[in-house]
Amino acid sequence: MVSSEKKEKKLIGWYTVSSDALRGWIFALIFLVLAIGGVLGYRLLDHLVLGREVERVIQEAEELLRTVRTEGAINSYREEYFVARRHLEEAREHQRVDALREAFRSAERSRTLLASIFGTLRLRGPEGEAMFIAVQGKVEYRRGDRGPWQTARSRVALNSGDYVKTSGSGSAEVMSVDGTLYTVRPNTVLLIGRVRPAPGAPRQRTINLESGWVDLGTSQSTSHITTPQAEARIERDTRAAISHDPDQDVSKFSAFEGEMVVSSNDGASSKVGPLEQVVQTQGRLSQPQRLLSSPALLGPDDNYEAVLMAEEEIILLWRPVDGAQRYALQVARNRFFVQNIIDVDDRSKTSALLGLQGIGSFVWRVAAFDGEGVKGPWSAPRRFRVTAGSEPTEETATKDLLDSVGTR
Repeated sequence: MVSSEKKEKKLIGWYTVSSDALRGWIFALIFLVLAIGGVLGYRLLDHLVLGREVERVIQEAEELLRTVRTEGAINSYREEYFVARRHLEEAREHQRVDALREAFRSAERSRTLLASIFGTLRLRGPEGEAMFIAVQGKVEYRRGDRGPWQTARSRVALNSGDYVKTSGSGSAEVMSVDGTLYTVRPNTVLLIGRVRPAPGAPRQRTINLESGWVDLGTSQSTSHITTPQAEARIERDTRAAISHDPDQDVSKFSAFEGEMVVSSNDGASSKVGPLEQVVQTQGRLSQPQRLLSSPALLGPDDNYEAVLMAEEEIILLWRPVDGAQRYALQVARNRFFVQNIIDVDDRSKTSALLGLQGIGSFVWRVAAFDGEGVKGPWSAPRRFRVTAGSEPTEETATKDLLDSVGTR
């Protein structure tokens, strides 16, 4: 009898403990379901909000595109107009496949560029000469010789007499009112100025390059860049690069498309044609020398998407350039190519093997060196994306693209 009562008490006690545990599991399960529902709901809401924001930016870009076209700015800003239109088309394509973050970035680039074109149309007054289109890293500007240095931002107007300065990790795009697009590279100091025109001639804009490196593309107007001992007149529809090293007293004038005329302070001048370069050393101009053409990128296709969980590597391929002894390769997270993930100039083969280690969007480009170590123009960049294939962890979301570069 006693034994039976003890057994019953044990069963009751066991049942009581099991009920408490069951209630705990039920509450935990309810909490988990609510948490998952909350996360999914938040993501759905975030997706909807982002979708509306993408549509809003695309519509603003389309409106700006129509405005720029109707105001007749295509002739003056042809290259910039078509770049903006391409970004807008990319945004619509990303939106169509529900890649909303990529769609937002493309739409924002289109809107920013078109807004800058529209802004420069309003700058055609006595003072406004140029405008910041985009800024990456530390970039500053100063009003005149004595003003304080200020942080540069897109759509800030620049006047004659203003200075622009980039840090070692800074770069900026500046558009002049004549339609010339300047890319100011790291460690550069320049002055916005004017060339004094002949009597009765329209005023001409110029960039006074004190140190550093500037890429530029003219549109329907000529442009001028001066260094301490020379002046370059860049003809319309020309892509070029000009640099000045004050420590070595060396300036380089390179034309990739179109042509320019470089005039030295001592009266000498030289015409620089497509894929040619003139070097000025201690005031003396060299004869034009040929540049190698830019390599044609073969693979992967532009906007290629790699899945990190399925692919451990990606192979970059480009076509050999006649006369090339080696190649430079850059991989970066943005089109400015500053603070590059990969920046090498000793590639003997026409391929590179990247070991994938993290997710994100990347751009890459290649240039060729001849036997004398002279580098030709960079290829047009291509983009690729690395996705997690599943929910990214904190580790994969923050790692760099790769841990080594190989060849194949």
